[in-house]
Amino acid sequence: MAGDIMGVVMNEDELIMLTKNIINDYLADGDLSGLTLLLAEDVVAYSHLHVNYVRGSWNVRQFLSRQYERLSPLEVMRCKYRYSPTDEGASVIVRMMLTCTRAKMLVFLTMTVMFRYNENDCPVITGIHIYRDYRHESTFRVLSDGHVGGRAAEYLNTYDELTGIYNKQAFYAKTKEMLLDNPDKHFDLLRINIERFKVLNDLFGEATGDKLLRYIGKFLKEINLPLCVSGRLYADNFVVCYEAGKGDSQRMVTIMQMMADSFALNHRTVLSFGLYRIDDKSLPVSVMCDRANMALWKAKGNFKTPYCEYDEDMRQQVLKEQKIINAMEMAIENKEFAIYLQPKYRLEDETIVGAEALVRWNSRDNGFISPGDFIPVFENNGFVYEVDKFIWEETCRYLRKWLDEGRAVKPVSVNVSRIDLYDPKLVDYLVALRGRYGIPARYLELEITESAYTEDPEQIISMTKHLRDAGFVILMDDFGSGYSSLNMLKDIQIDILKLDMGFLKSSDHSAKGGNILAAIMQMAHSLKMQTIAEGVETKEQVEFLKKIGCQCVQGFYFAKPMAVQDYEKLFLGD
Repeated sequence: MAGDIMGVVMNEDELIMLTKNIINDYLADGDLSGLTLLLAEDVVAYSHLHVNYVRGSWNVRQFLSRQYERLSPLEVMRCKYRYSPTDEGASVIVRMMLTCTRAKMLVFLTMTVMFRYNENDCPVITGIHIYRDYRHESTFRVLSDGHVGGRAAEYLNTYDELTGIYNKQAFYAKTKEMLLDNPDKHFDLLRINIERFKVLNDLFGEATGDKLLRYIGKFLKEINLPLCVSGRLYADNFVVCYEAGKGDSQRMVTIMQMMADSFALNHRTVLSFGLYRIDDKSLPVSVMCDRANMALWKAKGNFKTPYCEYDEDMRQQVLKEQKIINAMEMAIENKEFAIYLQPKYRLEDETIVGAEALVRWNSRDNGFISPGDFIPVFENNGFVYEVDKFIWEETCRYLRKWLDEGRAVKPVSVNVSRIDLYDPKLVDYLVALRGRYGIPARYLELEITESAYTEDPEQIISMTKHLRDAGFVILMDDFGSGYSSLNMLKDIQIDILKLDMGFLKSSDHSAKGGNILAAIMQMAHSLKMQTIAEGVETKEQVEFLKKIGCQCVQGFYFAKPMAVQDYEKLFLGD
């Protein structure tokens, strides 16, 4: 990662290495020679320790010398470096865990070193900020004589550095001990995760994210239950094991969400919960956590009730998903994926107007795998982007083939998954792909699901605009399946609505569902949008769709998805 500063590329690795060298010299014996060479004349430094705020290279050198004298001699236990681009240049944030051997205590320091390039294109330091985390130190304040290093190592091996609660390995050990000491008691294990924590970090900064993690850690540390162990496994993943009582787990979930709601932030903090009721104490605690995690992932994204309990069906589902994951990497290389085409028809005369490209997987090891099984897995682990690119490429290849053969080519739409829409290079990739095969813009259409808009409307609005500006026809898939449909019509630039036939599951098309569908159809026409009803399965549905003015249809009543060769024979004349 690099940041463009004043026309010069500031390399992340080089800047971190430079910072490491000067910080190591400073911490070892107070040597400021390397740092002095980099100080800008107008450099500023600030610390809340004893002073204060100083300006100018000489004053900053004196300031740093005083800071070192107060703490030396020092032993470095841990240093973490993080690069962060800024408007003027870049910063390197150094989180340090030190032992002050004179005072026999741990010291947690964060030093932020701010850089820019001078007129000679050399990096100079424009600012230094030193922050000492006294609250963190209070967890481990005084160390006994002669045991500073050993006790510090013991602390690091037991407690999570950020939150002060047990780390993963210590949680496993303490929970196992609690279960063995109480063989006749019943216990629950609850996994906790912050929904969209990365988005929160991006919006409000990592300092705010860390503050929220400490806030949750403090709550878990203060739970007043006689038998209870809590820990932070990693990132925004917490876990707590406690003696089970009637209604305790639901109360725990309710109280924890109330605690998250009370965190001072202009953003609703939503927690997800996965519960494993411990029915086999012989299992490793790590396996118990995995089972709670299965429930957690089922709960994630369900903002109404983000809570789920583990059952054996989940385990079977996870095993099934793992088989898919194990087979996916080689599937593209082995040419196990293929595109199928499902025709779209003009309802007025029932002639074909195009098709949708769909993926099918005939696994070498597992046979035919339903899209309903593998697509959700790929969406969760990101592999869907690789599959989508394969479908886009294959579709362009066939379109080029048909054009070269002089066939009566109809537009083919391809799906753009939610994860694809977060790729900043998506538009360039699709434009380049279309150009490489020489495909006229009207033949390659893009389908985006309504649920993508629900998750991140601003991103989808921006991306669809760029795609449309690049000449692509945009279809909104599964329209009406979510709860943001009307709002979306107001905001987003699309050409065609694909209507969810869930409205017409009942045979009584004059009921509410039919009335809603008719109203949507009328609204789409007034907005100059074309309409396609998908999932059409019966003659009654066809007649009703004709009556309300639907233009096109797609579904098993007319044709199922078929192999490309069958599509060519049936629908592409010479």
